[in-house]
Amino acid sequence: MALLLPLSALEMSADEKGVIKKIPLQIGKSTILKRDCTVPIEANFYGTFSSIQTIISENMGEVEVYVTNTSTGEFWMTSFDSSIEQQSFLQISGTPGYYEIEYITESGDIYEGEFLIE
Repeated sequence: MALLLPLSALEMSADEKGVIKKIPLQIGKSTILKRDCTVPIEANFYGTFSSIQTIISENMGEVEVYVTNTSTGEFWMTSFDSSIEQQSFLQISGTPGYYEIEYITESGDIYEGEFLIE
């Protein structure tokens, strides 16, 4: 047990914060605006973990998440029920390239974004 303590301290080091990029999202063209134009989804890329964090600010039912690295052709997807969990993580490769992200809600609303990993 004592041997594992130094290893866990290294993982939690303040120097290991890594890169966190907010992914700007916009309302997709096929979405019919039912109320205001705010995007109820926040997306962030965590470089240290090569993952995308999604935070939902209202119940949108089942949410599908699609991520594509258009530079390499890599593709990831996940889905979660926002009425049960308001936060989700999707691990991606973190390979440098241009990425597109798309969220499709249970009601058919679409939110899109893009980001670059260098």
